Amino acid sequence: LKSAIFSTEKVVYKLSDDLFREGEFMKLLSYLLLSAFLFSATSCLNQEGGQYIPGVVGPTVNIQNGKILLTVELENIDLDAGITLPIRDMKNSTVTVGPALNGDLSSAGTMVQVAFDLSDVESDYFQVVPHETLPDGRAFPFTIDGTLPALAINVPQAKDMTFYASKDVFGFFLPISLPPEFAASVSYKIKINGENYGVVSLVHPDSNGQGAGVLLLLTLEDIRSNSDFKKLIKLSKRNKSKVY
Repeated sequence: LKSAIFSTEKVVYKLSDDLFREGEFMKLLSYLLLSAFLFSATSCLNQEGGQYIPGVVGPTVNIQNGKILLTVELENIDLDAGITLPIRDMKNSTVTVGPALNGDLSSAGTMVQVAFDLSDVESDYFQVVPHETLPDGRAFPFTIDGTLPALAINVPQAKDMTFYASKDVFGFFLPISLPPEFAASVSYKIKINGENYGVVSLVHPDSNGQGAGVLLLLTLEDIRSNSDFKKLIKLSKRNKSKVY
């Protein structure tokens, strides 16, 4: 009788252990299926090509570790070293300027990369902002009155870039040199997976040959209202080393 009871207990324990393992397996399987769904639904950022700007590749948009990466390659500028700097008043966002490399690790000019954390512009500090012009005082493209409601943050150490930030927009003006003969107008929307996320414009030099640059602006309401983009930002925090 004791032997029978002992055998029954072993069967019960084995069944309980199997059920436990099966429960854990089902949880793991559910997690993997959810991750696979999120990955397949949102992992590919298919950005439409922009217009040609001499000596400039990009800007391109990616996501890594919960941040939006904005990258520009300057083909005709070479640097021996790089630097990463904080963007003033934006504690989680940075700008990196350094040597760019091709796939074969050969030099490819200079890379400028901005890592923008959307949470940085959600404080009250960015709710009420002044109206800004371009750094040299000329009218701002895309706007009716030539101004942009945003804080202007200049970072001289980062190619003298000026950042524009508010609860509605984030972007930058990056000074560049243009060939005198290049007079084409460049202005296009940032389209990713068929959706609009901002604008890019080439600013030509003034009458004195100064003030040329690349202007990029993200429209943050378009980002906040896009569920796939938000899912991808969330997913990137789990896979911190992966660039989407």
